[in-house]
Amino acid sequence: MKMHNNTAESTFHWAQHAIGDAATAIGRTTTTIRNHFRALVVRAKIGRAQSVLQAMADEQLGKIGIKRSGIRDHAEHLVTYEYDGL
Repeated sequence: MKMHNNTAESTFHWAQHAIGDAATAIGRTTTTIRNHFRALVVRAKIGRAQSVLQAMADEQLGKIGIKRSGIRDHAEHLVTYEYDGL
């Protein structure tokens, strides 16, 4: 019995596309997870910086030029700009 190439080729072609689509979906999912994890790490670092600054006395904050009301903004600035996420 002779095999029809068209059927075998179309099945192979479909399988290649299915594998390619699955690989693309996995890549996108991995990227999304990685981005969420990075954001989580940045938020944790900001929280730690805020905690340290909140624990300081007003006099100490004044010496470094920070008002208590600006602690959150300063912590975000330290982590996202000066700290550069290291």
